[in-house]
Amino acid sequence: MTRSFLAFFVVGLLTTVGCDQTMTNVPPGLEKTSTVSMDDVQRDTAAALETTAAYSQQSKDKLVRALKGQLAIMDANIEKLRLKGQGLANDAKANWDQKMSELEVKRKSANTKLQEVEDSTAEAWNDVEKGVQSVWEELKKAFQNASNEFKTQQ
Repeated sequence: MTRSFLAFFVVGLLTTVGCDQTMTNVPPGLEKTSTVSMDDVQRDTAAALETTAAYSQQSKDKLVRALKGQLAIMDANIEKLRLKGQGLANDAKANWDQKMSELEVKRKSANTKLQEVEDSTAEAWNDVEKGVQSVWEELKKAFQNASNEFKTQQ
């Protein structure tokens, strides 16, 4: 009987201690729960939007600088290729002129897309960026095709 009494006593004690409604071991400053107001949400949302817009603008500016640099290098390479092809004659010249014409179309398209990125808002430039990357790949491919054509004509 003493064992049963002792067992009930321990269970009762643990239940009483476990049901205590006060919080123990609460870090300082968190004793009270705070409420969040709509003003808090609006302030934090506005700050997040400003930060996002600033990041987008920085990313856009970085892309524009990189593309301008790559386009300048591509222009120099196109000019070198153009000079190399001046001595070709007959069918080789006709093929060469066609490749250079295709290359120039791609070059103009890349420049137009670059202008679209520059003119886009920070919020909308991500959509424009995808188009620029596609056009840039086409320009590189056209340049490679023209370079390969020149190598086969020599």
